[in-house]
Amino acid sequence: MISKQINALILIILQDLCKHCKQTNQNPGDVISYFIQPEKKGIDIFGFIIMVKKILPFAEEQMIEKTFSYIQQRFGCQLLTSQIFEELMKKVESQMSNLELSQQIRFRTNQQNESQQQNNTQLNNASAIYTQHEKKPIFDQNFKPSQITNIVSQQVPKQNISNQVAQNCNRSEIELIQTFSTKLKNANINFIDVFNKFDNNKDNMMNQLEFQKMIQIVIKDIKEDESRILTRWVFKDQNKELTAFQFKKIFELQEQVIPQANIMESNYYENPANQKLLQSNYQFQECFVSDYNLVAMKEFLSKYQQLKSQNQFYTDPVFPPNQVSLGARFQQFQWKRIPQFISNPKFFVKENTVNRFGIGKWITPDDLQQGQLGDCYFLASISSLGNRRPDLLLDTFVTRTFNPQGLYGVKLCIDGEWKVIGIDDFIPTHYDKPAFTRGKDSEIWVMVIEKAWAKVFGSYENIEAGFPSEVLRTLTGAPTRTIFTSDEKFVEDLESCIKNRCIMVCSSKNENKQQYKLMGLIAGHAYTVLKIKDLNANTKLIKLRNPWGKEEWKGDWSNQSQLWTPEQKVQFKITNANDGVFYMSITDFRKYFDDLSVCYVKDGYQYQSTTLQSSNRKSDYFSIQIQKSGCYYFTINQKNVRFENSNKYSPAKILLFKGDCLLDGNHKSDRECWISKDLDQGQYTLVIKTQWQFSKTNKYTWSCYGPGPIHSGKINKIPNLLNSAFLQLARVSMKKKGYQKHPDIKQAYEFHLKYGYGFYYVENQSSKSFESKVKFTQMKGLKLRKPYRGNNVEFKLQENQEFFALLSVSNSGYSFGVEEQYIVK
Repeated sequence: MISKQINALILIILQDLCKHCKQTNQNPGDVISYFIQPEKKGIDIFGFIIMVKKILPFAEEQMIEKTFSYIQQRFGCQLLTSQIFEELMKKVESQMSNLELSQQIRFRTNQQNESQQQNNTQLNNASAIYTQHEKKPIFDQNFKPSQITNIVSQQVPKQNISNQVAQNCNRSEIELIQTFSTKLKNANINFIDVFNKFDNNKDNMMNQLEFQKMIQIVIKDIKEDESRILTRWVFKDQNKELTAFQFKKIFELQEQVIPQANIMESNYYENPANQKLLQSNYQFQECFVSDYNLVAMKEFLSKYQQLKSQNQFYTDPVFPPNQVSLGARFQQFQWKRIPQFISNPKFFVKENTVNRFGIGKWITPDDLQQGQLGDCYFLASISSLGNRRPDLLLDTFVTRTFNPQGLYGVKLCIDGEWKVIGIDDFIPTHYDKPAFTRGKDSEIWVMVIEKAWAKVFGSYENIEAGFPSEVLRTLTGAPTRTIFTSDEKFVEDLESCIKNRCIMVCSSKNENKQQYKLMGLIAGHAYTVLKIKDLNANTKLIKLRNPWGKEEWKGDWSNQSQLWTPEQKVQFKITNANDGVFYMSITDFRKYFDDLSVCYVKDGYQYQSTTLQSSNRKSDYFSIQIQKSGCYYFTINQKNVRFENSNKYSPAKILLFKGDCLLDGNHKSDRECWISKDLDQGQYTLVIKTQWQFSKTNKYTWSCYGPGPIHSGKINKIPNLLNSAFLQLARVSMKKKGYQKHPDIKQAYEFHLKYGYGFYYVENQSSKSFESKVKFTQMKGLKLRKPYRGNNVEFKLQENQEFFALLSVSNSGYSFGVEEQYIVK
């Protein structure tokens, strides 16, 4: 029998492991066999901790280590084998009643239980406070909100250990970790041997003093502040000491966190090395709530629970199953609820593939096939995200299982603001098949997210044709940009995007459709960028996918190309399947494709936004306090032109200052206008100017996307901030030229499309006086700012004086001409 003297927490771990085996109908031997490495008979302490953490994520590692030590002492073994684990589970089961075995796994920390109780309290009070939203609710308010139960809110779970490391550290700390690991490997020294050497009191725990001494000896050139920063980071999520397993985990996982410099990109969800780190046997929740304060979240939860408690079917009053929601072009289709044309619908279906791991088995690029709707830009974006970051795609779904009531929720960042979009399960069909995009077999998540996108813009017809960048921004909240294959620096920009692990979607040129068809391509079509690989030193290949799930490139390095060697075919997994996936060279890619939509999504980044109404005449000033150093993105979002029945955006400027020093800026007429900058802790100023020409609402949303939260607030205009900043640029301008015969009197003028401002500047460093009358003969796209007006200025300069005039610059371009009369005395 199990000893009565056993630690209570160890007993709970063993009982919960036993419950897991019973409730999942798994043989204990099979459970542990999954974690035993090839050619080994059992698992050591590190393998045991990984196994238990996958099954009991809230168990403390220190108690798991003690549990392993107890098993070793009881059975006299070094490794835990399948036979020993099976025998142990049988002994535990024999001492448990049927009631105990049927109860839920209970191993949670007190903090976790308290957090869950608070969340349930919030849910129960949701109906009382949802009316505080100023935004128009998505759902019909005629329904009475009922008490909400059985929906658990929690933070987004960590999908894997390496993601957790990436979210909790910045580059400099990772580089120190990598340096440490490299030195040990080069010297052929084991991590545990180092741990034991510097564990002075031999208590199998390492404190901060022992850690710092070890670091300073291994990394001899480490600075004192670097050592302090690294120590603070390593111990911030621990108590005061590290166990051997924690030490080994931190310093081994750096290889999976740092992107390789080579262009041969490693996809985390396709990397076999990560198979055992990623959980793939998910039990998806009915509702997953990451933030109660999202627009329409409380209304959605209230409606969801009411329908469930009353066993009612949901029909969306805002986007009903009628002709208006379809659009005028689609009169031949019929609306049907999902169970009417899918016999056993499932939200996600696990794919039995050897090339995908973790959530990547549930969400794959192959899950969607385009139907009779021209939204390839949307599908290619989903496919790209599903390939590279299926965890982020999963995060967009508030509902994650099939529900008989037919109500589903999708979280989207609409015009810079996160909102919950609720839809019913009526889908357009044609001959009892989905008319538009469908998933594999009985999978329905693809239809759900496409319908949510259609609802946002009023009909399915309204989402035909578009830009991948707007979809990527909407799904992730991260800023996007477009780079063109015709640019001289295209390959350089492409490699930079790969190193930054950006999500990318490409668009083929809309020309010579017959020639494109002969080459297996679709002109004017969006494709998913799956990855980039180096074939050799001279050839780079890009891997693409057609959202249609068929029709592939037929040129060099296609699936049928004779250029592949047998070894390369195996290495690149080349098959003859007509699944729309293919490779082509970067040279051919630039020939047939026009641009890349790039999304700068980052692990662990936080999103904040504010929506404001603005005037054409005044700029908005914001004070920003940065608390955590790192790269921050600031974005202006205008209302999507799909809402405005237009195809034009108004000009917008965004400028970032530190004191009176201009750090960065952007000026464009586009859906999103953003800047990015590496910022230290401190105070900054953001200036936003909108010049409304096409929008009817005159509203914009500005957002921050960065490694930590910021404190911001609107402030009064800072007088002369623009003048002071651009005067600094004028003083150091490389374009300053001396007047003829007067080299100490210099003139410069610059006009920055990027900033939306320019200047005319003269400095007198001579001992003479200078008088000038200036006439700007051409000023298209330029305008003098106060105190100057019109096309003429006059000024007098004595020794060591300067003249400065600030001008506004149109983002569409400018022309400039000047005539000047001057006297030097």
